[in-house]
Amino acid sequence: MKLRISLLVLAVLVNSQFMLAQAKEGKSPERVKAEVLKRGTGEKAKVKVKLRNGSEVRGYISKADQDTFDIHGKNNANVTLAYADVLSVRKAGMSRGAKIGIAAGGAALVIAGLAARAIASLGP
Repeated sequence: MKLRISLLVLAVLVNSQFMLAQAKEGKSPERVKAEVLKRGTGEKAKVKVKLRNGSEVRGYISKADQDTFDIHGKNNANVTLAYADVLSVRKAGMSRGAKIGIAAGGAALVIAGLAARAIASLGP
């Protein structure tokens, strides 16, 4: 029984290290290019781009070419990025899951406050 548990823990640790290494490696340039082309260009194509060197660029996609794409950021600054230099491309702002989590947390606080008030009004 102890051997099985030890093997299970070892398998989980090895798998988590493999997944972590894959996450750090990022997407292939082809997948990044597909993501950029899917989002399109123009002011409605706002993105947050994480680069392999650790920096981050925010703005909208102004142009997408064969090997590079341009991000138009604040102060009218255009940044040209190679697909190979990009770790991830995400929609700017909070994800849907984050918004749902915030709303659920707020609702839970309101319900807890109402329950505490109802219990306090019952008296001793």
